[in-house]
Amino acid sequence: MFFRKRPQLEITDLAMHQGIFRRKLSMAEGVALMISGTIGAGVLGLPYAVAQAGVLIGVLYIIGLGALMIGLNLMLGEVAVRTHGSFQLVGFAKKYLGKAGGMIMTVMMYGMLFGALVIYLIGEGETLAALFGGSSVEWSLVFFVFAALLVMLGLRTVKTAELILTIGILVIVLFITSLSVPHIDITHLYTTNLAYLFLPYGVVLFSLHGTTAVPEIHALLKDDNGAFRRAILIGGLLVMALYLTFALVVVGVTGQGTTEIATIGLGNRLGHTLFLFGNAFAFFAMATSFLLNGVSLKDSLSWDYHMSGRIATVVTLGIPCIIFLLGLRQFVAAINIVGGVFGSIEMLLILLIYWRAKKLGDLDPGKYKLHHIALLGALLLLVLTVGAVYSVFVLFT
Repeated sequence: MFFRKRPQLEITDLAMHQGIFRRKLSMAEGVALMISGTIGAGVLGLPYAVAQAGVLIGVLYIIGLGALMIGLNLMLGEVAVRTHGSFQLVGFAKKYLGKAGGMIMTVMMYGMLFGALVIYLIGEGETLAALFGGSSVEWSLVFFVFAALLVMLGLRTVKTAELILTIGILVIVLFITSLSVPHIDITHLYTTNLAYLFLPYGVVLFSLHGTTAVPEIHALLKDDNGAFRRAILIGGLLVMALYLTFALVVVGVTGQGTTEIATIGLGNRLGHTLFLFGNAFAFFAMATSFLLNGVSLKDSLSWDYHMSGRIATVVTLGIPCIIFLLGLRQFVAAINIVGGVFGSIEMLLILLIYWRAKKLGDLDPGKYKLHHIALLGALLLLVLTVGAVYSVFVLFT
């Protein structure tokens, strides 16, 4: 009487995904999955890059790269529609670019995962040092010990927190933004520094990275290509709007005092309560992201490369720790390397996969087929190539 019984799922309500029958998604759920696959702890470094280069330059980066990434995700969506079966990026690369392409894509994806672990390790040290004092390096190592124990235990239940975490990030970012708006100093929004013209590239690209979500959405929305395409488009636009709002508000409040982890400087400017609240949020966002990436990487090494659980754990945790101990300690610099180098090359491979899939795809894309794509492809090729070359140059000079 008081509770409506949930109708039993029919076979037509299910989709096969990675060998398991799962409930099909609605378009709104597809949008949520697109957002959850894009937004992460990278948003914390975005305001610093915008503050250093200047608001106008930062806004152009977010809008320009955001539009290009939506276009790239739509192109990847067409690849999924043209391909029989469910694949992730490595699978698409092997199918359309051959064994060599699959190997390069694997290196890029592993580079992104290992790099993300280093980024979160750096960020957690800085956040804990801001909260409790002491050395950020020591706090990074303390966090690493506890996080490593959880990864070793194979904390698969952490994976269920991903969507909850994303909803939390959205709510908290909007909450922090609303509290910060009255404290904006308009003069902070007028600065421009051409010396940092290229700084936002890798940071913005890392923050916008959501390509792995596209095949997941298609697998659960494959019977409605119109809804699939709208989910990619709407999800991308919402992410852009959130990033623009958060970056402008933070920079408007803290100006050149914007810290590499935005919540630290913002809390220092707006008082003790927001300082504690914002940095506690940053800690849990990065901690959950570290665990999610760590468990996924460990499982991939075990399943795909047949490593024993112990060796997979040592590789997963050892490489990021060694990189950190060797001296990579700057949060935004690490994001720039991961986004600018590994992200750019991964996306260039997706561009190649798209052109191959147009010729060799298994299926007719029907109404999903993208039109007048040459300009978008040319812009992506130019921007990603220049960005990758510049990022590699900065890395080795």
